[in-house]
Amino acid sequence: MKSKDDIASYLAEAHRKVDSSIVRIVRISSSVDDQLSEPVKLLEVNPDTPPSGIVPIVFGPDPDVPYASVVVEVTPQEFEDLRRGELRLPEGWTLGATLYESAGGTSDGSR
Repeated sequence: MKSKDDIASYLAEAHRKVDSSIVRIVRISSSVDDQLSEPVKLLEVNPDTPPSGIVPIVFGPDPDVPYASVVVEVTPQEFEDLRRGELRLPEGWTLGATLYESAGGTSDGSR
């Protein structure tokens, strides 16, 4: 079985190919990521998404993705608010490694 890191990279690549407006994808980490039941979590920064705060969307496993996954899509401004602590992830979740950042893009979505 592929590792959660491999699956996170796979999902990030697939999502950015499907939605070219995504400017950044960050892995969301938690202290229980090593448990098989814990989903792979991604935060996607997309200037084309409406601002709605932190709304985790859960997907079940499938033949290509053996773990459940969670995607949180935010605007560039919400991402900045999250980094400043003005917006918060669910309890126990933290921002991890950046898996994708658009070339020439900034966190506010400008190019």
